[in-house]
Amino acid sequence: MAIDDHPFDALEKHIKLEQSSVSPITKLLLMLCSLVSWMWPFDKAFAFLKDRAGVDSAHKTGVMLEACMNEVRKHEAELQALRAALSPSAEKEREEATAALVVDAAQKAILTKSIKRIQRIGVILAKGVTQKTLLPDHIEEMMRVAMELGDTDVDYLGELVRIEGVMVASQGRIARYDAHTKWGHGRWGPNINPELDSVFSKLASYGLVSAIPPPNNLNIMADFQNRYALLPKGLHFFMLITAS
Repeated sequence: MAIDDHPFDALEKHIKLEQSSVSPITKLLLMLCSLVSWMWPFDKAFAFLKDRAGVDSAHKTGVMLEACMNEVRKHEAELQALRAALSPSAEKEREEATAALVVDAAQKAILTKSIKRIQRIGVILAKGVTQKTLLPDHIEEMMRVAMELGDTDVDYLGELVRIEGVMVASQGRIARYDAHTKWGHGRWGPNINPELDSVFSKLASYGLVSAIPPPNNLNIMADFQNRYALLPKGLHFFMLITAS
């Protein structure tokens, strides 16, 4: 089967059928615009929204699909083998689940401003769907996290993966002592940096990392840099957003 014949290439039509080219929020705003006589500057704002909503949505969806397909095409052989191993019913079930995920990814892309975040959503979709076991709920969650993490967040997560990722991958976790020791090997060093707390607290809120309790012998009055341990979910997320 040629890659151009793969069902992914027809999924953009599915998105149009689902009428997801404009987000629910945009639809609501446009409806309100037609019901209410708005005064300046809101009248001009809604006029701009009408002109740009469809164009922006189509562009963002296109960016996401392009990133997705660029990644998918690297796994053509795996997809062919996977399809060959599926029963007709399993193949149909996977196609339907994939279509639903693409619609969800498009909706998330439309609501996302950053092009890089939109591209990450596309890469997550591609890698999730090309895996042997399709986990729609997990893929949806990873795409939702990708909407919220900026370049700085991803950069710091990548550095933690560099220094702790091997141990998490091999053992399924990293021990508290090892994580505490490894932390100092990061490019941030042992110095106190408020930005680290801001970024890693955010990463922790999505279950990607966890804070390491301070040593028991630490003086309560001591000023120290909080340290964090990489969680398997954080490692998997970083692997999903990293293009092959």
